Amino acid sequence: MDFLVEMQLEVPPDYDPVLREDLGKRERARAAEIMASSNFFKWVWIPPGQKARIMICSAVDAVELHETISSLPAMPWAKFEVTSLVACEVGAPICMPN
Repeated sequence: MDFLVEMQLEVPPDYDPVLREDLGKRERARAAEIMASSNFFKWVWIPPGQKARIMICSAVDAVELHETISSLPAMPWAKFEVTSLVACEVGAPICMPN
C-alpha cells in the first residue's frame, strides 16, 4: 500500500547544536538502513528552503508505516500528514480500486 507522507521537522531553535548535529547523523543513518532493507521510500522530495520532506512511502499497512516512521530519531520533533493512496491507470476517467 502506498502513502503520501508530508513531514515538517520542527527541532527547537535553541536545541543544543552538538545534539542537533548528532540527530542529523542518526536520522540519515536510520533512513539509509530503511532504504537498504526495503522499498519503503519510493520517492522523496525536499521543498526548497524548508525543513520538510514530501514522500511516497510503501508499507504493508498503516501499522507498518507508523512503526517505520516512528523508528526515525527525529520523530519527536516532526509533524506528519499521511494520506493513503489508491493506484489508478494513467488516463483512466474514473478510478475504481479493485
